Amino acid sequence: MESLQCSDFMKLKLEIFILITIISLGLFFSSFRIVKQKALIIRDVEQNTRTVMPVPEREFTLSFIHSVEKTPVYEIYNIEGDNKLTLKETKYYSLGVGLPFSEANGKFSNDRGEFDLKFNRTFNFIPIRVSPIPRHQINIGGKTYELLDFAKPEDLIIISAVDKWYVKNIRRR
Repeated sequence: MESLQCSDFMKLKLEIFILITIISLGLFFSSFRIVKQKALIIRDVEQNTRTVMPVPEREFTLSFIHSVEKTPVYEIYNIEGDNKLTLKETKYYSLGVGLPFSEANGKFSNDRGEFDLKFNRTFNFIPIRVSPIPRHQINIGGKTYELLDFAKPEDLIIISAVDKWYVKNIRRR
């Protein structure tokens, strides 16, 4: 009889545990969702480090100061479904060495000194030798990061895209 009571007690404990687990999961999923999102991997080859950065809108901008013209250049990328990086647009503010100036490479426009070239160039990854002189930066969702925050000067970084799973607070706006 004593073993029967022990078995009933264990069964009751298990049922309570299952009930608490179900309630906890219900409360969790009423406020949070597990979502798949695009992210960038910024890998410093020399230091063997990786930084993962979510890119919820699938768009990011790389910017730098042109070495000859000394003016800013903005390269606007989209992350595609297959995690390829597509350069959609380049904006710059002077014409000179290495800067396109015709529609041979895409749709070119000049709006009072703001030059814009729209096209589609796809890459598996983007290699950049980071340096403080051109002030390499990446902008994701309106927030700008210095690439030197991820690597030492003259280190090679490789930027690529992946799918990552995140817990998202659906009640936060």
